[in-house]
Amino acid sequence: MRRPSFAALGRGDLLRAALPALLSGALLLAAFQPAHRALTQPDSVWHGDSAQTLLPDVQTYVLTLRDPAASPQDVQASRARALASLGRAETDPAFAVAAPQLTQLRRLLRSTQPQDTTRALRLAQTWTLAAQRQLRARRAEVRQVLRRMEWMVTLSALLTGLLGTALIGRALGHARQAQQGRLARETQHRQALGMAAHELRRPLQALLLATDALRATTNLRAREKLLSVIEEQAAHLAARTELERLDGMYVNVVAAPQPTDLATLVAEVESARVRVRRPRGEVMWSVDSAQLRQVLENLVENALRYSAGPVLVTLEAAGPAQGPQLRVTDRGPGLTPAQRDTVLTAPHPLPRAAGGRGLGLPLAHRLAQANGAQLTLHEAPGGGLEARVTFARP
Repeated sequence: MRRPSFAALGRGDLLRAALPALLSGALLLAAFQPAHRALTQPDSVWHGDSAQTLLPDVQTYVLTLRDPAASPQDVQASRARALASLGRAETDPAFAVAAPQLTQLRRLLRSTQPQDTTRALRLAQTWTLAAQRQLRARRAEVRQVLRRMEWMVTLSALLTGLLGTALIGRALGHARQAQQGRLARETQHRQALGMAAHELRRPLQALLLATDALRATTNLRAREKLLSVIEEQAAHLAARTELERLDGMYVNVVAAPQPTDLATLVAEVESARVRVRRPRGEVMWSVDSAQLRQVLENLVENALRYSAGPVLVTLEAAGPAQGPQLRVTDRGPGLTPAQRDTVLTAPHPLPRAAGGRGLGLPLAHRLAQANGAQLTLHEAPGGGLEARVTFARP
């Protein structure tokens, strides 16, 4: 079996196949872009370390400066730590709005005057509290962005899953339709072959009878007539053995209607067991004469097979409400209503006296429909089966 290839797919198929990935990528990009901007830009990303260290270092410096027991080295080291924290605060976005005041704080820290150090402590407290408020606001903003990103990722996964499921379901549906189409075609082919085999029996039987009669007679006129019968039945056999025409002959039937005298057509089936009733004169109707002859022969053959008595073929001319009607009536065991509803649409083993696959009636039904007629089965008056072929008015 040949494996599917991407080269065999059209541009539309490839786009539909890539649609879930494109949609997922677009949604994820839309989700991560705000978070990327909030977490990576230098002017918005900071951790608040300066807000945590500046005030304690300034307090330590002020206390060390006021401690009489502190040595000059301790005071100098404490001032250095406070100035280092101030240097970090000057580069922290949280203190960006207070840059001028930070410069003033640096000057106050370098002073040893008590009032300057007290003022430096107040400034450090004020700016640290402001920086902490800004830090909390920034953290709240980042949490909001992360929650939005979480929702977008969840939505992306959900939509991608639904879209992928829909595309997979669509592909499976197409595969199922293709499989059903293949099965339907195989069933049609089997039906066509079965119907062809069923229809081959009649010309074969006629050929055998004609050849037997030909051997037994020496009359030249009779021999010529038998030879014409053989030629005619051989032509029927040739037509039914053209395999490329089986579908058009037995499944998707197409008629080629021409004006035909139905009375003459009906008269051809008259025999020792088949009686014919028809109007005087012609009954002209536009039908495919070969197909209608096949319908009539199938119905008569079916009636002869399932009954021992005579078979009546009746032709009624067209009336004001409908076209002509053909009736084939036998006195056999008949069919139940359920059987009459099913034997016309599918091959069905008939539970009557003779065996068979029941292919003649479905074929007759199709051929009648192709010629604008409806074949129905009814219980015959007095028992038996009556097949009616009713033509609709144009």
